[in-house]
Amino acid sequence: MRVVVGVLAVAGLALGVQAPARAAPPDPAKIEAVTEIQDGMWPIKREYAVAPGEVVPAPLGVQSVDSRPVRGLVAQVEAGEGLEFTRRYRNCWYTRGSQGEMAWCSFDAVLAPYRTLAITAPMVAATAEAEPGAGAVLAFRWQSRTWADARGGLREVVDFFAAPGAPVVAGTDGLLTLEPRELPTADIRTNGNHVQVNIVAATPGPSATPTAGGAGTPSPTPSGSPSTTPTATATVTATAAGGSGAAGGSGVGAEPGLPVTGPNTAAVGAVLLAAGLLGYLSGRRRRNRFES
Repeated sequence: MRVVVGVLAVAGLALGVQAPARAAPPDPAKIEAVTEIQDGMWPIKREYAVAPGEVVPAPLGVQSVDSRPVRGLVAQVEAGEGLEFTRRYRNCWYTRGSQGEMAWCSFDAVLAPYRTLAITAPMVAATAEAEPGAGAVLAFRWQSRTWADARGGLREVVDFFAAPGAPVVAGTDGLLTLEPRELPTADIRTNGNHVQVNIVAATPGPSATPTAGGAGTPSPTPSGSPSTTPTATATVTATAAGGSGAAGGSGVGAEPGLPVTGPNTAAVGAVLLAAGLLGYLSGRRRRNRFES
């Protein structure tokens, strides 16, 4: 008899411990989880293609379908296989759930009636080991802070949803915040949603191999054609009958002259100029002497 009473007492204690959790009221806030859809294909959600190490750019939105403001929000974000959290924000608790890494984050924001807020900061990325061609799921869920407080606070909620034996760690990075964002309303209003992530191969960067004719690469000179590369030795072409030709060639209709090259060009020109000047002065002196 005493054994039976003891068993009933233990059973009653167990029921008494579980009773508050079972009796916890449903979330009084009327909210739903929303994200992007494909252009012109409502209600088909957008899928995201990311390479290993890249951040998933999906907005994780919460929308009010209530006429009253919601003061304080809680988000559960679960990164499936092939995904991981890039930062650990100080207003979040991190652990491991049934499907992968999990975070529960608390926000002081006030969600106005029929408005939408969203997590848009970098939060989840594909792991460096993710295999291209594989798929991954990023799941998220929204609750009001009133809902979490009715269950003993956010820390107790995280313990409840954590995988058996998984540690619960507080983030130490910056503060994760919410931003206003217009996102579509779903047909079925629910506080849970997910996005599909497709792992793709990383796009190779620009090639470092120089291309033909590019900077730092000498252009080939066709056989028999003069090179356009400037040289240290100037080339001067004299033309017949006192005409002037272009450097390295002759003028139109002018006969080709003899090229004079080398460092002595200036000296030769100076000698010829001096000789011409002397001849001019000598002739003038003779002319003056003859006239007088």
